[in-house]
Amino acid sequence: MDLRSPPAAAAQRPWQIDADAIGGCAPIVVLLAVGTLRKGAFFQPDVVVLPCLCLALALLSPAIVAWLRAHPLPALAGVAATAWWIIDAAIWRHGVESWRLASTGVCAAAGYGVARSLSPASRKLTALAVTVIGVALSLAGLFVVATRSTTWTWPDERSLRFQGPLTYPSAIGLYLLITLLASLEVWRRGDEVGPPRAASAWLAPVARTLIVLGVVSTDSRGALAGLVVLLCFRVTRRELGAAVVAAVIAAPVLLYAQRDGVRPALVVVAAVVAVVVAAILGLSGSSRGSRVAGVRMAAVGWAVAAIALGAAGWLLATQHHDVSGFDASWTERGHILRGAVDVFGAHPLLGAGPDPSIPTTTLAGLPGIDAFAHNEPLEILLSVGIVGAIVLAAAAVIVARSLWPRRADIAMPVLATVAAAGLVDFVWHFPSLGLLAGVVAGVATSRASRMIT
Repeated sequence: MDLRSPPAAAAQRPWQIDADAIGGCAPIVVLLAVGTLRKGAFFQPDVVVLPCLCLALALLSPAIVAWLRAHPLPALAGVAATAWWIIDAAIWRHGVESWRLASTGVCAAAGYGVARSLSPASRKLTALAVTVIGVALSLAGLFVVATRSTTWTWPDERSLRFQGPLTYPSAIGLYLLITLLASLEVWRRGDEVGPPRAASAWLAPVARTLIVLGVVSTDSRGALAGLVVLLCFRVTRRELGAAVVAAVIAAPVLLYAQRDGVRPALVVVAAVVAVVVAAILGLSGSSRGSRVAGVRMAAVGWAVAAIALGAAGWLLATQHHDVSGFDASWTERGHILRGAVDVFGAHPLLGAGPDPSIPTTTLAGLPGIDAFAHNEPLEILLSVGIVGAIVLAAAAVIVARSLWPRRADIAMPVLATVAAAGLVDFVWHFPSLGLLAGVVAGVATSRASRMIT
């Protein structure tokens, strides 16, 4: 799905800012900012208002309307999947907030369509705006943790975690990872239309490193898993490798600084170490005369990062107090999983309605109720059953097939990261996260378009 012809702007540098480019990207960037600050649109009325605004913005584009008319089957599949979820919620008399998953899907689709319909210059500016938002939120996270602020932090057993405006550390962790992917469209190796190489050599890895440090400050194992998923893709490993190495080297210091009472000096040390390492790796990698030295430097960096990753993993594994020999959070997830099996056993075919209450057991051994399964595929299965899950999966395949030929090269990393995060928490329940994922997946130029330009 590439709604505009890329060669139309080939003669103009996308970084040449003009009024048309700013006007094109401004509405979607404003929606992103507002949705983020409104706690990710996780609560009503935002859970309904944000997707309606996104749809209204998308349908204002003649290119999107034309695409929908030319592809009626994917459009009907998306409408059917959304309607299935909402009607099911109405039948079970579940509240509007149970529409979160459907709302997220609508925001993602609308955001992707709007991003693909923008001009190349507007896409670049949108990616730049998202990257700046990611850097700003990461710096805010480091600051609030270092100052022991109660704003945007989550006191969690032994650590003080960055939760950001999305109210949950895992959600802001995924948010920052997606903004990290947006930076791929801002800086690319060998991209002739990108910013000057002398500046991007150090600016790109430093900015990306700050974002990864923000992810580390969430103290989230799911975020760490997301980073591992990103490195499985060649394009992201090549572009983000220096930033990830620098942040991982500093990660044990930052995580220890958040343990059992914050140590502000160590937070600063971690940030300085990460930035310095990122700048060195960036500059050494850009020097054509010292290519061999750059490769050696990168190899040493990866080796040190591997050791640091083991230390960071140990700190994450011991984040909570032990309960019966297991980490408390995993003990809670085990109780929730057993309750989810009971719910599914009672309603296997049609489910128990969107976001059903799950009987569980508290750490104190008392009966309790949990609102989420902390696993999005399982949440869908509990909500709409086997039949509904098949309907939603079929709709997703139909939509994906129609978009696949014109996909951007960062679309798959975005999708894989979001999918991986959904296996360990309820991050698909944030409509603004869906909007961000759709926009970032859509801002990059598709492979076919790159060959044309």
